[in-house]
Amino acid sequence: MNMKITVLALSVITLCLFSGMTYAGQPGTADMVFNRRFSEKLTPMMSYDQLVKSIGTEGAKVGEDKRSSPPALLYHWNGERKSALDARVAAGKVVEATVTSPKNKKFSINRSN
Repeated sequence: MNMKITVLALSVITLCLFSGMTYAGQPGTADMVFNRRFSEKLTPMMSYDQLVKSIGTEGAKVGEDKRSSPPALLYHWNGERKSALDARVAAGKVVEATVTSPKNKKFSINRSN
C-alpha cells in the first residue's frame, strides 16, 4: 500500500514539474506581461522574427486575411496576469499590433503611426 502511494506521489510531482516546462514554450503563451512599457518597444514594420525574439516564443496563428495585399497572418499571445498581444503580419513584417494590459487597457501600433 505504501509503495503504491509513493509511486503515485512521485508520478504527480513529475507531471507537475514537466507540465510547467512545456507550458512556457508553447506558441502563443508568453512568459511576460504585455503592458504599455512593452507596447513602446513595438515599432511599425518590425519583423515578425524580431517580435518573436523579444517575446521568447512564436505566436499562435489565429487567422489569415487573404484579401489584403500581401496576405496577412494574425497571431495571438497570452501573457502573464491576463495580458495579451495580437499582431497582424504581412510579408514577414508587423503591420498592426494591439497590447491588452492586465488592467484591460489597449495600446496599438500600425504602420501609419
